[in-house]
Amino acid sequence: MGCPLWLFAQPELTGVVVDEASKNPISYVNIGVFDKNIGTVSDAKGVFSLNIGEISPGDSIVFSIVGYKRVAHPLRELLNTSPLIIRLREDVINLREIVIENDPSDIKTLGVKRVSGKKFGFIGGIGAGAEVSRKMSVSKPSLLQSASIYVRNKRNGSFKLRLNVYTIDRNANEPGHSLLTRSIILESDLKEGWLNYDFKEPLVVDEPFYISYEWVEANLQNPMIALRGNNHDERVRVRPVSMGRWIMGGNYDFAIRCEVMND
Repeated sequence: MGCPLWLFAQPELTGVVVDEASKNPISYVNIGVFDKNIGTVSDAKGVFSLNIGEISPGDSIVFSIVGYKRVAHPLRELLNTSPLIIRLREDVINLREIVIENDPSDIKTLGVKRVSGKKFGFIGGIGAGAEVSRKMSVSKPSLLQSASIYVRNKRNGSFKLRLNVYTIDRNANEPGHSLLTRSIILESDLKEGWLNYDFKEPLVVDEPFYISYEWVEANLQNPMIALRGNNHDERVRVRPVSMGRWIMGGNYDFAIRCEVMND
């Protein structure tokens, strides 16, 4: 059986993602085909290059980032567009309101509280957008204060991770939709320790949720993450690439934690 000619003609789909209104490029947009483990992330200038060697012309390429409406286009449509400019429209998200008294005694730490030993690892990903997540449980409405991941940076210079917070997909018991209103990119030159982020906008959680970290660049072996042995931990889910399938996290619990304030 011969291979379709379009595979040879254009193995890479290249373009740029921009804001529909301002025409400014949008950094770190998730791009890919759902559940096929084929995906990538746009760079700091909104430019992307997606390997389409295993994508059928009728498959839809999805473009998604928090704060914008998701769009999907059949591959055959994108192949006939030059230059390829993907325009995303801003999405207005209304946050729930809740009043919680600011009492430090009500702050609780969820997840991995301490790192013991020197076990470090990295996600076995295949491209930008690889992600590791850990389930957190609350029993009543709580205000998410901060999130942290314990990392080791083995190279000179900085690295970038995206912080995500997801609901739980009850049917699949895996991360569902995002609870954030904007993309949170963490850039750090930290050599080793807890990489912390304090949430600047109120974020209320009243049922179990996932804290997740995503490699927005192709270097999936840096930073490394502290590991704790915990055979087939039900709370950990990972995916190898942007838009990829979520799977169990293997034999380790990743050093991810967060702080919440209870009413």
